[in-house]
Amino acid sequence: MSVITMKPTTTRRPLLIAAALVVVLGAALYLSGVWGGMGAQLVHEPVGQPLGAATHADVTIAIGMGRLRLGTLDRPSTLIAGDITYPDSNHVTRDFALRGDTATFALREQDSQANNLVKYRQDAAIWDLRLSPTTPMRLTLEAGIGENTIDLALLHVTELDLKTGVGNTTLTLPREGHLLAQVEGGVGNTTIRVPAGVALRLTINAGVGSVSVPANYWRQGDVAVSPEYETAANRVDLTASSGVGNITIQQISE
Repeated sequence: MSVITMKPTTTRRPLLIAAALVVVLGAALYLSGVWGGMGAQLVHEPVGQPLGAATHADVTIAIGMGRLRLGTLDRPSTLIAGDITYPDSNHVTRDFALRGDTATFALREQDSQANNLVKYRQDAAIWDLRLSPTTPMRLTLEAGIGENTIDLALLHVTELDLKTGVGNTTLTLPREGHLLAQVEGGVGNTTIRVPAGVALRLTINAGVGSVSVPANYWRQGDVAVSPEYETAANRVDLTASSGVGNITIQQISE
């Protein structure tokens, strides 16, 4: 499928490029091992939280370094389940609260050393998590250094805030409903997959990288809109910042 590439309009582009070069240099030094401490042992833990009486959810997942894999549970009565792996020098907090009809859950990795300088194989640290398929939820995701696969196709996400760090990310949007989303790219490429039957309105914020959309999208300035957006039952309003890498909007047929 042919695509068109959009560049955000900004008068601050030289400053953004300079800042991006600093980030890229730091990431390269870190990944090359110039920075880093002693080798870390990895901790493996299960994650599980019943939904209880809640009918809505507010979920936050923040991983420091490793691979985030997010998908759908086959148990609607469970809010989140799966397994996580992280270095023993770090600490992972879990917070759950029930406020009215909303379950609030946060899973955060806290670094014990400044700037996440513990040296270990990031591909060995995997957060493999699943979420309730029927619960309307607000989802906040923060990914540090690593590759991320985030599949929301069968989830009922109404609001999404995704921030990526260093690495590539593949995000599949929900197949049904109306989603309000913000995606802030870091150093690396982000592919956003739009299921068949879902319309998209994209607004681009300032960034150093580029955003590519299908050729049949209607464009005006920093806005791109897919066909039949105004009448679509299932649609996404997305604000994207490309950071240093690139963002690709990919229409899928299945």
